[in-house]
Amino acid sequence: MDNENNQLPDINVGNLNFQPMQKRFMVWDTKYEKFLTVPMEIWQIVVHFRNRYHQLYDDSGNSRYIIVQSTNLFDKDGKEIFEGGIIDYDGDGAALGVVVSIDGQWQLRDKYGNIMFLKGAPHQKLVGHILSNPELLEENK
Repeated sequence: MDNENNQLPDINVGNLNFQPMQKRFMVWDTKYEKFLTVPMEIWQIVVHFRNRYHQLYDDSGNSRYIIVQSTNLFDKDGKEIFEGGIIDYDGDGAALGVVVSIDGQWQLRDKYGNIMFLKGAPHQKLVGHILSNPELLEENK
């Protein structure tokens, strides 16, 4: 890692030049029920990922923050899609799925538990997040 600007070096493989993507996160504050900007202290704690969400604890040992990772995909309107995002995958508002990570791949899980590929733009629209908009999934059961 280049210590001067905290950038990962490009990797040359034959004629291909791979550039590592930065991981981006959002942090949900369970106390205030809102997403926060990721402060440096939280960024340094995020090292290992567990299943779906990663919880950080406050001074009393209670779960306070939930960290969700970007998929590095964008919906048809250019909105960034994060883990836990609620996606309208057929355009009519009735078919919704939640973004989950399965075996290192970003997938959509619908209300029946079916898994489908997360495509991003131009086919899918981000309509909310499971942490901030759980009612979107309740209405569609």
